[in-house]
Amino acid sequence: MTVTITKLPKKGMGEARDLATFLNLVDRWTQGIPDLGYRISLFRGQEDESWLLKPGIARPQYAKRVKPGTEQRMLSEFKQRGIPHLESTVELADADWLAIAQHHAMPTRLLDWTGSALAALWFAIKRPAIKGADGKLKAAAVWLLAATDADMIQSGEREKPLEITRTKLLKPRHVSRRIAAQDGWFSVHRGFEDGLGMTYVSLDTNTDFKKRLSFIRIPPDAFGPMRGQLQTAGINRGVLFPDLDGVAGRIADAILYPDDQLAPGAGNI
Repeated sequence: MTVTITKLPKKGMGEARDLATFLNLVDRWTQGIPDLGYRISLFRGQEDESWLLKPGIARPQYAKRVKPGTEQRMLSEFKQRGIPHLESTVELADADWLAIAQHHAMPTRLLDWTGSALAALWFAIKRPAIKGADGKLKAAAVWLLAATDADMIQSGEREKPLEITRTKLLKPRHVSRRIAAQDGWFSVHRGFEDGLGMTYVSLDTNTDFKKRLSFIRIPPDAFGPMRGQLQTAGINRGVLFPDLDGVAGRIADAILYPDDQLAPGAGNI
């Protein structure tokens, strides 16, 4: 029997040590949010449960480099140099260009989300758990976000995503096979000048979104077993990265699987 939620939990949906429990918690979430007026469920996997929901451009190591105008220069340069490598000839708005740049590891004000809970779980546990400063292994988190059409970036804003005054959500045109395979979405974070550079609002502290967020905790000793279960369910690097990187990664994961994983999982090769 499915148990629906009557309000969005502030302290998380619970802990999952196996794929069945994880999917049950996801089902509770997705079954409950329509009653609260939301129709979109998005997911994000993070290897460390303590990480804030901030975009890559907001990382501390970039603080001295990011000034007003920095993002526009980076985007303009990417557009000029990226044209020969596009997989499609569809005309792109700047928001789509940002999505492609983000997906290829350029720091932007975008934060990756997915419409697939299983893809988010894979990204959370794709490697063995990392150690904190205290030497203890860190738990991962799969974040869940409830959204509506009103949260989506509008057509005019797609042309000028660096000028938005509120954090919005973006469903990009699927001009990249990776974005399509991962059912990629993005949050486009509001940024503002702080006198020294730029500050970007974390989604978990944003008044428009923080009450619509929850998470599922994945303890570190469950990473390996759950990764094997995902591989048996057909979620692996070859599926999520439909290119030669994915082919090579899928083979490596199947044969040289990490020590925290007792078996590679069925159906890898």
